[in-house]
Amino acid sequence: MIVFTNFRDSAEVVTNALKDVDNVSAIRFVGQASKYKDKGLTQKEQAEIIGKFRAGEYNTLVATSVAEEGLDIPSTDLVLFYEPIPSEIRTIQRKGRTGRKRAGRIVVLIARGSRDEASYWISARKESKMLKTMSAMRKSESVSHAPGWKQKQVQAQEQNQKQLGEFSGEGLVVYADYREARSGVSDALEAMGVSVVMQRLEIGDYVPSDRVGIERKTTADFLTSLIDRRRELFGQIADLARTFERPLLIIEGHDLYGQRQIHPNAVRGALATIAIDFGVPIIMSGDDNETAAMIAAIARREQQDNKREVALHGTRSAMMLPEQQEYVVSAISNIGHVVARNLLKHFGTVAAVMSASREELMTVELVGPKTADRIREVASGEYKG
Repeated sequence: MIVFTNFRDSAEVVTNALKDVDNVSAIRFVGQASKYKDKGLTQKEQAEIIGKFRAGEYNTLVATSVAEEGLDIPSTDLVLFYEPIPSEIRTIQRKGRTGRKRAGRIVVLIARGSRDEASYWISARKESKMLKTMSAMRKSESVSHAPGWKQKQVQAQEQNQKQLGEFSGEGLVVYADYREARSGVSDALEAMGVSVVMQRLEIGDYVPSDRVGIERKTTADFLTSLIDRRRELFGQIADLARTFERPLLIIEGHDLYGQRQIHPNAVRGALATIAIDFGVPIIMSGDDNETAAMIAAIARREQQDNKREVALHGTRSAMMLPEQQEYVVSAISNIGHVVARNLLKHFGTVAAVMSASREELMTVELVGPKTADRIREVASGEYKG
């Protein structure tokens, strides 16, 4: 039996769990690349494991994508997907590991109500479409053509068609925060051949190199963070900018200016603050597949073109005094990050801001009558909690 998992961590968990099962002798089979706290297998070690599996010393191979192609083990009569994958090619490759000499079985485990269901049906739909396309191609081959037509067609296709290796993410590694497991980005990265290592990341959601840290926000998350100050958007961005040489924010989704009844100027102001004040570039993405493609492109540029390593570093920092002062002032409704900074630069202290008169407050740039009245109400109003 071969058990396929999408992640090395999952392969380790499954292998350890099978140790307690009677009549099961399981071995973990992963790629050669060494990752954080996880040393890969050498080519010699891989060959030894396959040899022992063929000989029956191990009857269960718990493998990642490295076993999807190139293995010829006729005795394998069961392939189990620990979780489905949204790729018809990889699904077919996995299925092809069984049924070589006798009938084999395919079992796919799906967690009800989870992304597993979507991944399974996406793969099934793509596989069905591919089979229909292949059937149509076979029918077209029966049509007669003029002499030499077929040869010229094949030559043209070979000249224009990219090889599979040009699209492969072989050897690429991306660290992802474990809370991103449900986003679909990690599945899409794995489908592109990128090895995803799930970790608890203190800062950022994805780390494709030692200098690049990526924070991912859906449009809904981004807009919610502008309303709910507990989300600490600017605190996250500040940590990202301090920790990584090349910080990046990816905002995923559509209709950034048409949700949550937030004025477009407030959204533009937040984007300007992130890009100008914090120096963090912003990339817009249509969906999780587009996000994954962008992260894979960055990983390829960093790891293959620039020969940079993937390294985790940095912890979430406590806010510095200026940030705490800005946070206190900006906690008042209708006061954003920029206005809070203007007030503190003008008056010097939080206490001076709170004790300033309405007229004094209105001398500050971007502070109008309503904002000044709100500050005075908060600073001098009686507490009735």
